Amino acid sequence: MRAPVRTAALTALAGAGAVAGLLALSHGESGTIAPPASPLVARASFDPSAAAFGDRVSAVIAVELDGARTRAQTLRLRYDLAPLEAIGPPRTTRVTRGGIELETVAIPVACISAPCIAANGVAQLRLAPVTATVATSAGVRSASAAWPALAVHDRVRPADLTAAPPPVQADASPPRPTYRVSPSALATVLDVVAALLGLAAVGLAAWELERLARRRRGAPEAPLARAIRLAREAEAFPAPERRRALEVLARVLGRGPLEREATRLAWSEPAPEPSEVELLVKAIEREGAP
Repeated sequence: MRAPVRTAALTALAGAGAVAGLLALSHGESGTIAPPASPLVARASFDPSAAAFGDRVSAVIAVELDGARTRAQTLRLRYDLAPLEAIGPPRTTRVTRGGIELETVAIPVACISAPCIAANGVAQLRLAPVTATVATSAGVRSASAAWPALAVHDRVRPADLTAAPPPVQADASPPRPTYRVSPSALATVLDVVAALLGLAAVGLAAWELERLARRRRGAPEAPLARAIRLAREAEAFPAPERRRALEVLARVLGRGPLEREATRLAWSEPAPEPSEVELLVKAIEREGAP
């Protein structure tokens, strides 16, 4: 933020100085502004008048207009600051006193190209003149202003390049890096976290495999359910198989009316029919006998 502030300050000072100079030139002994000899007067200057390579310089164009003989709103400026390069927008200041309008344009520039380097260490820059035009009652009036020579000094001399070691104004080595968390400590923590996550993944896979195996094995079949299943399967077999299935069913049912009915069918004559076995099984399922 300091560079833009300094540039703005230099530009403002240059504009104020140019305006003050024009005011001083225009004032007479009585303190009033004397009309200029020409309706249009232009001047060009640098602030400062000499700089080093890359320094900020304010290129100032000051124009004095006679309001009675010109139309100030038609003022046009043409200028080429090459080889200087603009490093910010122009700043325009206008002051009107007693019919005289003073307009100042300050452009922040810097010399950072090859023409700014000279073999003798100082480059003398000469820019193309500034041209100002304005409309008057008699037509268009123009005026030109020549820029003074701008001396640009090199920052590095040949003697500096041959010196061993070369002189420097500051340590160019990068500062040592700093970390909010020690890299080695962070690496250790990440390794531990990775190991824990790996163990968790192995445990989760083992648990899932065990759950899948239990699902495939299935829950053990209850005695009553097994006896009912055997009784239904025996309906398709000969009578001795139906009798044995009914005996198993009677033992599982325990004492009660359903147990007595299963025992009766198991020893009945003639042999129990499949339909009789199915009716008994359905009755057991309806009653929900243990």
